[in-house]
Order: sequence, then structure tokens, then C-alpha cells
Amino acid sequence: MSARIYFDHNATSPARPEVIETVAHAMTVGGNSSAQHGHGRAARSLVSQAREIIGMKLGLCAQDIIFTGGGTESDNSAVYSAVSGGCKTLLISSLDHPATSTAAERFGERVEYIPALSNGLTNMDWLKNRLENWIEDDGRLFVSVPVVNSETGVIQPVEEVIELVHENGGLVHTDAVQALGKIEFMCLPDYLSVSAHKIGGPMGIGALYVAADAPYASHLTGGGQERRRRAGTINVAGIAGFGKAAKLTSNLNNIKEIRNYIEAGLKGMEPSIVIFGEECERLPNTSFFAVPDASSMTLMMALDIEGISVSRGMACSSGKTDASKALTAMGRLDDAPQGAIRLSLGYNNTMEEADRFLAAWAKIRRKELKVAS
Repeated sequence: MSARIYFDHNATSPARPEVIETVAHAMTVGGNSSAQHGHGRAARSLVSQAREIIGMKLGLCAQDIIFTGGGTESDNSAVYSAVSGGCKTLLISSLDHPATSTAAERFGERVEYIPALSNGLTNMDWLKNRLENWIEDDGRLFVSVPVVNSETGVIQPVEEVIELVHENGGLVHTDAVQALGKIEFMCLPDYLSVSAHKIGGPMGIGALYVAADAPYASHLTGGGQERRRRAGTINVAGIAGFGKAAKLTSNLNNIKEIRNYIEAGLKGMEPSIVIFGEECERLPNTSFFAVPDASSMTLMMALDIEGISVSRGMACSSGKTDASKALTAMGRLDDAPQGAIRLSLGYNNTMEEADRFLAAWAKIRRKELKVAS
């Protein structure tokens, strides 16, 4: 029997074998990284090495990186810090992760949502107009736009956003969880979030970059870990694994060929297929599509029976009946009346798996048409 095919890397990319070895080794070190003895110094060294690697991957100062419990905590912390630092008006991308938008609703005084265009890009005209009409009485601005959208994979104009907001004295957060290790990007926001398990690292470990001149307020109190910026015993093994995963990452242009091959095959079988964001620059591993006359839930379950794991969008909401956040923001729900399917490929996928997927799709659709007739 053939091994299962995993096409859901944007939800979680399975831990790389080298990462598992690194985590296992780190657990044998045994010391608390806050301790001053030899075991503590050995653990602290692993944390420092990982911080340097991640800093280099992001092109940001390693000492400004705070390790967290994951992308959600990083997003929450960025919003909380900005509000604590005096930001009253929060402009949140409608394409952002719920970890950012829900934190804004919880902590913010005034929250507005930056609309998206139908192609999946941030509506920059709206943002420019809002900034032109911003007045100091609104308080300092905080703007959050992700590097990429996790469902469509569309790459956002983050550098332009940062420049515009900084010109107006505001603070910028960008969620780079889906971008790290998949595309080359360089930006200098005030806050930047990343997570290990999207790049073949351990679950439950992430990081938040905070610019040296950006306000930061911890909502965890206790010890003085992470230079008194995040209390709690440091997850040495998880951090070491994160560093190893970051070191192994490279852009996924080789995966783009497989993604494009699958999309071409689907177009050949499904004349009515809609591939969202395909006219824009996207993550090379991501395809988000709908066949208007087919149920995405039915297709996903049928593919699962065939041994292929795909999703209907963000993992944090794919188990719910809610409409896709991205498609709602783009105004494209009419193009996907029965939902959409997301394929997200990773380091261990092959062209042979692409062929198996297309064969399984054809089999499923033939069966559906036979039942319908």
C-alpha cells in the first residue's frame, strides 16, 4: 500500500528528521538555561545559537528576537505591546490571521479593517487614503499586514505598507509565519511573528521580533527570562529544533514546479475551476481553488479516503462551517459557493505524488458524475 500523501504543509509541516535529532539531543543537556552552572550554560548556548540562526534568516537583529509559545502568542504580544505603548487606532488587514484580529478586538480602542482586492492583495488605495485622513487625535497608529495570506498564498506589499506607516509615525506588525523558509523576503517592521512548525520544526515554539525602539509590554509575569521580556522556563529543546529547522530552510521554487503541474492538470479536468490569486505573486507551494459545482468538504473527505491529506483553508478554522476568511475579504464567496480546497506542499513532496493526486481526483470526480447521473 502506498504511503499517505501530505499536502497540508501550511497547517503544519511535519518535523524534519534532523530537527527530531536536534530536539532529542537538546533534551539530554538537562540544564535550565537560566542556571549559572555548566549544564545551564550548555542549555543557554543552544538557545543563543538558535536565536542567531533565526535572526540571520530574517535579516534582523538576533537580540531583538523573543522566543514565544508559537505564532498566536507572537501576534497577540505584538498587538498588546502596541496598545500598551499608546496606539489607539488599529488598522488590521482583513487577510490577517485571527490571532492578530481577535487580539486587536480584545485590546484595541478603535479597530478598522483594511479591505482586500478581489485578487487577494491588500487594498493599498484604501490604506493610503486612511493614512492621509489620519489625525493625531486618533492616537498613534498600529497597522498589521501579513507577509503572505495563508489560504491563497498571495504575497502582500509589506515593504510599501511599512514605508507608508512609518512616514506617518505609526507602528507596523507583520505576520511572517507562512513566509519564513518559503520565500526570500526582507522587511523592517516594528514587530514580526514567526513559528517553528510551519517549517518542519517543533510545535509550540515561535518567536517575535521587536524593533529596539518599539514599545514592548509582556502579558506574562514571573521570572526574568528572555531579558525580562517573557516570563517562563525557556523551552530549550523546542528552540534548538526551531533553529535547526530555520537553518535547513530554503525557498521552495523547486516545489513551484509541482504546484504548477497540479494546477495545469486540474484545469484540464475542470474547465470551471477557479484558482484564487493565481494572477498575483504567490507562495510557490500554495494553491487555493474551487470547483463551483462541487462540495469542498465532500472532495476533502474523498481525498482523505484515497490517502491524501488536504485542507479547506486555515487549520484554525477548517474544522468549522465558517466561510473562508480570505475569500470573504476578497468578496469571492460566489466563486466558491460550496467551499474551496487548499493544497500546500513542502520539502518532502514529489512529482510522483502530484500524479497520484491527479489520478485520485479524476477517480473521485468520475464517481461523483456517475452517482449524479
